[in-house]
Amino acid sequence: MEVTTIYLFDVDGTLTPAKTRIDFNFANDFRDWIEGKEVYIVSGGSYERIIDQLGVSIVDKMAGVFACMGNTFYQKYNSGNTGQYSEWKLIYENKFKAPRGFYKQLDSIVKESPYESKTHRHYEERIGMVNFSIVGRDASPPQRRAYSDYDAMEKEREQIVKVLSKRYKSLDFVIGGAVSIDIFNKGNDKSQVIERFFKDSLKTHKIAFVGDRIPAPGNDHALAEKLRKHPNGEAYEVESWRDTAKLLKTPPFTS
Repeated sequence: MEVTTIYLFDVDGTLTPAKTRIDFNFANDFRDWIEGKEVYIVSGGSYERIIDQLGVSIVDKMAGVFACMGNTFYQKYNSGNTGQYSEWKLIYENKFKAPRGFYKQLDSIVKESPYESKTHRHYEERIGMVNFSIVGRDASPPQRRAYSDYDAMEKEREQIVKVLSKRYKSLDFVIGGAVSIDIFNKGNDKSQVIERFFKDSLKTHKIAFVGDRIPAPGNDHALAEKLRKHPNGEAYEVESWRDTAKLLKTPPFTS
């Protein structure tokens, strides 16, 4: 008997360019590919942002959506006696409480950063986590690209992760998206979706995860590592949605 595959996808850098909407042509292809498959989103972004990036027509085809690093989970539920699962429901959410003086520390890091072109809103509280950015959440696409290029050379985010990890032992810090750092309670990374939801599924199904931040300290690393340690788990690293489009034409995505 052939073992069926459950598919998990990151969003930013995997299905879409960072913080922007999915390519129109790829959206059509991806929507068609989903048919007849069990597919989930596992993203660092909020549920609302995932809908904005992928569109309702794609999200409605998902078996579930893990947002905010898996700290919140939405799934369709039976809204009546018709047997149709047509409405989305929040299944669970984790809480995040910042340590005393934590945000002052983030402000200090922003101030001390040698990167000059900063905007505003350097951190955003999401369910179960905080997203932190030196360039700021108000940065335009060109400003985001400029910081991404700077960070690729200077490895500023990696250095910040090392500093904060030593200072706050109860928290985890990982690189997310093109310009930010995701912060959450120790262990509440994307790999939590396996323990919470897919532990039994791994006994009977294959699970394939696709993400662009798989090398440590990327925010896809923990989930990829957990799956790669299991005989029925696989993780595939991409650099852009174009790589994902090509990947969907190869096994096991063609099965």
